[in-house]
Amino acid sequence: MSDRQTMSSLSRSLSAHVLNSNSSSCLHTLTQDEDSVLSLAATEKLLFSGGQGVHGSDIHVWDLEHFRLKTNLKGHLGSILCLTLRDDGKWLFSSSGDGTVRVWDTETFKCIYHIHSSQDVGDIFSIVFSSSLNTLYIGCQNTSIQWFDFSDARQDVPHSPNITHSLRNHNTPQFFEGRANAKELEEQVTRCSIPDSSIYQNSHFGYVYCLLLGKVPNVEGEILFSGSGEGDIKLWKLQKGKSIEPWKTLKAGVDASTLTLALHDGFLFCGSQGGNIKIFDLETFQLIRSLIAHEDDVLALVVRSSQVYSASADGVVKQWNRSFEPLQTWNDHSGSVLSLTSTQDYLISGGSDKLIKLWAIAKGNSQPESVDSAAEDVMLYALEKWISMPTVSGVPAQLEECRRGAKFLKAVLQQLGAESRLIPGAPGHNPLVYGQFSARADNPEKQGRPLNVLVYGHYDVIAADIKKWDHPPFKLTGKDGYLYGRGASDNKGPILACIFAASELQEQQQLDVNVKFLIEGEEENGSVGFFQAVEQNIKLFEEADVILLSNSYWLGEDIPCLTYGLRGVIHSTLTINSKNVDLHSGVDGGAVSEPLIDMVKVLSELVNPDRTAKIPGFYDCIRPLTSHEDALYDPIVEDMFNNPSGQRHWDPLATGVTKEELKKKLMARWRNPSLTIHQVDVSGPKNRTVIPRSAKASVSMRIVPDQEVADITKSFEEHVRNVFGQLDTENEIEIDIKVVADWWLGDTEDRFFKAAESAIEQEWGQKPLFIREGGSVPAIRWLEKRLKAAAVHIPMGQSSDQAHLNNERIRLQNLNSGKRVIKAFLKGLRTLETAQS
Repeated sequence: MSDRQTMSSLSRSLSAHVLNSNSSSCLHTLTQDEDSVLSLAATEKLLFSGGQGVHGSDIHVWDLEHFRLKTNLKGHLGSILCLTLRDDGKWLFSSSGDGTVRVWDTETFKCIYHIHSSQDVGDIFSIVFSSSLNTLYIGCQNTSIQWFDFSDARQDVPHSPNITHSLRNHNTPQFFEGRANAKELEEQVTRCSIPDSSIYQNSHFGYVYCLLLGKVPNVEGEILFSGSGEGDIKLWKLQKGKSIEPWKTLKAGVDASTLTLALHDGFLFCGSQGGNIKIFDLETFQLIRSLIAHEDDVLALVVRSSQVYSASADGVVKQWNRSFEPLQTWNDHSGSVLSLTSTQDYLISGGSDKLIKLWAIAKGNSQPESVDSAAEDVMLYALEKWISMPTVSGVPAQLEECRRGAKFLKAVLQQLGAESRLIPGAPGHNPLVYGQFSARADNPEKQGRPLNVLVYGHYDVIAADIKKWDHPPFKLTGKDGYLYGRGASDNKGPILACIFAASELQEQQQLDVNVKFLIEGEEENGSVGFFQAVEQNIKLFEEADVILLSNSYWLGEDIPCLTYGLRGVIHSTLTINSKNVDLHSGVDGGAVSEPLIDMVKVLSELVNPDRTAKIPGFYDCIRPLTSHEDALYDPIVEDMFNNPSGQRHWDPLATGVTKEELKKKLMARWRNPSLTIHQVDVSGPKNRTVIPRSAKASVSMRIVPDQEVADITKSFEEHVRNVFGQLDTENEIEIDIKVVADWWLGDTEDRFFKAAESAIEQEWGQKPLFIREGGSVPAIRWLEKRLKAAAVHIPMGQSSDQAHLNNERIRLQNLNSGKRVIKAFLKGLRTLETAQS
């Protein structure tokens, strides 16, 4: 794909991309763990889903910004069969297999009305609300249609009568068992009974499965449509304070029940048992088409813009145009699709597989050339495209994919308004990507030059074993508020969040600092060629005032963090070789010096029983713990004790450590050096009769302030050679120092850290925990020294992001909030810079 094609495709929103490409991929999946998804309703911000509960079911409330469960609405004793909203979205109506209707405030999530009939109605399959009449219409299993007028205060009653629900085996007092404060909450609900005068008995010769309110051409007022097990559709005239009046009956045939209804452009769509959709012209009231739409019952219909969508027990969702032709088919559900709803941006389906699927739909025509979209949509689309490129560094077969990923990033930067180009890396290795968003030239408060922010990151990723992933690693998959894919958290997602933050500020004429990007492609491979490439292009970066990165994670799941320290690392390989070939232990055992035995002896002299390193002088230069840093551990320890769930490394309450012991463990991981033996390998066939001619071991040392890489490396080599020299052996040893990365320690009192702390608190509503990391980022300390600029590390992901592991992910909320944190940080720098002048 050329850069021009890439930029053109990026300009579409994710919604347009899905439809225009005829892709049947799902945008996001939510899991309703308990049961099948029988009913759905949605505002632009919230999604409500109801399940098939045996002893009662909650209504799940989902946040559509971050695709996360927000709360559960408790009260019904049976399955949630229907959900609908008032036109303004402030009331949610729910009907249940317990024979009742509840009304919920969608801002407080409290139940405000509990409505029941004076009769035994059985299951309530369908409800619709008329805002003009302030009346709720109810379709029942006992074939009646009932209604409740909210304007008539006389229908309020203090307590529900004792009604025997013969069609259901529910015992009302069970509702209160095991539910804290449930009885108290119920006492605050207004209980209402539907009088006999608001009941139309025997409205159909079958269960009333579906109701619909709508307009009929050339007829004034709202019309109530009802469908039932007999197959006919009935039309009812409505008047305030009066009974529904039967008006017309549309004969859809006696061969199949009418299960769902939808109205569009003067046509009535009727989803039927068996898979047909029957279409009536409401000007002539004639059946004009019977579509063989699905292979099983049509269970849900919804209209959005000029399109009709259908869902079936065959597991398929279909999109239909005005000519009643199928445009699109989705079949991601593994069971029946039981429910549908829509918002301005999404088609939403619920299934018997306990999953809710969100599909991006276009605004307006079915095949738009371009669609204006929110920045989050474009960011997700860019991430989707970028994740699909397996930019695995250190693997020659992936070199072209890495270059493709670098070119894509360059194109994204250019389209969003940045200057961008590629910087050649080492021969045979991946290029670096440079980009710059320039500060606005007309800043009235400008004093001197604007600050220069250098954002560092990497686009290369670790390899992924597709067999061990729940989702394809190089296909962005949304599920339960998380985005899964290799690189989603490390480091493609955070990089795009930073890019879009700068781009939005520039577009809003609020970018008062220069934001430069330095994105390498070899970080997971030891940053091969990175330092030389930066040196050769140093003029691009030498005026940096602060270095920003986001390449680590929170300590837990809920509290944001600021990382102020990383340990350095020295990777080495020890190889002990014999002059002999591989030998047979039955012939030569005991007569030769064996490399593996020598290796075991050498390795045994590297670490003490208390896990400290035996290297002479290893601990001589460790920076003393200050009272300020010691105090930074206290809120961390308190959080891990008070909220141990979700902590990634250990549960202190389960292991029985004290707070002081936990603090020491954290320091051991973050601020103390360590030595680790990673693996030992041998030559030859590796069976139990062979003396291998060679043994190899991988050893690393994590270093901390103020250890010097050169000093530690020298002491390590001298110690290993000294130990080996004391062995009575004919073999030889080689020591190869492969990768070196210096430690990094930021100043938490620095003005840039203060700006980052303020930005995080502004977004998340709480101060971040200041943490250090045991891992290493090779480039940071080097960039600080070379550019004489301080670094700030703002992690975006959670501890459960699984970076480098199977099923890597990032929470959508963290990605979007991370972008806003970076925006606030960049905006805050102008104030700090002015104050510093």
